[in-house]
Parts: sequence; C-alpha cells; structure tokens
Amino acid sequence: MAYIPTSPKNYIGNQVIINSDRLIFNAKEDSILLYSDKVIGFSTNGSFHFDTNSNKDNKFIVNSPNIYLGLDYDNTLPKQSAVLSDDLIESLSDILDLIIKIYGDMCYNVSYLSTTAGTLTGINKKNFQLLRKREKEIENIREELQDIKSERIKIV
Repeated sequence: MAYIPTSPKNYIGNQVIINSDRLIFNAKEDSILLYSDKVIGFSTNGSFHFDTNSNKDNKFIVNSPNIYLGLDYDNTLPKQSAVLSDDLIESLSDILDLIIKIYGDMCYNVSYLSTTAGTLTGINKKNFQLLRKREKEIENIREELQDIKSERIKIV
C-alpha cells in the first residue's frame, strides 16, 4: 500500500502553510528543486500541466522503478504493462512474414500422397522437416513477445 501523508490539520510537528489566492515561484537563473522524505503530492480541481519550450532537445523525464498511468475503474493501480511500440511492430511484422512463408509452403512446398486414385490423401513424411522448421520459428517469436512488455510502466 502506498504511503499516505497525514493531513495538515492532523499533523503533529513543524510545518509551513502558505495559503493565498495565487502563488508564484520563479527561479530567474537556475532551478526549483523540491525534496521530500516520503511523498510530494499535487492535487487540483482542474488541469495539471508540465510544459517546456519547443526546443526539440528538451525532455520530460520520469525516473522510477514503477510508473503507473491512470487508475483502474475501482481506483486501484493498473496491472496492464505498457508496450514498447517499435518492438511490437517488429514482432507483428515477423508474425506476418511467417504467415506468408507458411502460405507459400502450403501452396508450393507441401506434398500429399494417395496410395490409390480417388482415395483420401495423407501428408507426406518429407513435409515434417519443413513444418518443424516453421513451428520452431513460431516458438521463437512467441518467446520474444514477452520482451515487448514494459517491466516498469503500467497503464489503464
């Protein structure tokens, strides 16, 4: 369970309360740094913005072992892992390439045998090597699919 700070009215100890219609903190030449031993909480009845100028080198960095974006319908943390989109596209492309190969195999490389004209055909034993190769390719892709999940970022 996440640490929940004591409300200001119930806190026992030194604290500073600034209450005004508007607050502006401006560092003209360097930075504003906020530090806390437990939690820094932000709350608003409106929107919350992080803005940088349009310089392409500017970054918004969130560095944490666990990052949660949104809450589930019951206000619990999300469990669904975020996906690394470039890796997902590569995996899906590999799957589609393999489907095309299997289609080609079925059309041109797989042969069937019939012992008597007009009877049911059976798979040729020579096909097993080719089909085993395709099965191994599918298993390799299946194992790599776990790599597209983010270990740190969970989303709703």
